[in-house]
Amino acid sequence: MFNYPKRRTHVHNYRNKTSFAVGHLHGMEGTTSPTIRSGRSHVHCLSGTTTFNDGHSHKYNSLTGPAIPVSPGTHVHRYNGVTASSGRVPHTHRYSGVTTPAQDDE
Repeated sequence: MFNYPKRRTHVHNYRNKTSFAVGHLHGMEGTTSPTIRSGRSHVHCLSGTTTFNDGHSHKYNSLTGPAIPVSPGTHVHRYNGVTASSGRVPHTHRYSGVTTPAQDDE
């Protein structure tokens, strides 16, 4: 029986504000999914619900971009997307940001 090395995985944290729309904005904060292999790199999924503001919140779901090296052995990911429509006046918000650093696993 062969002993294959375990494939390391990791997550990142993220925090940002959405764009301003219909007189308000929302906050977003969470932890990404574990790594998802993509070509010679990897991405992560981020999904959740924004903060409650102006009587409603929004769902969001998107993938990060590939790993971006920031120092030897660590990397971050850029992400962006548009929330689901919600509110008394149906609307969406744009969002973007950069994850916190994590140790390279590749």
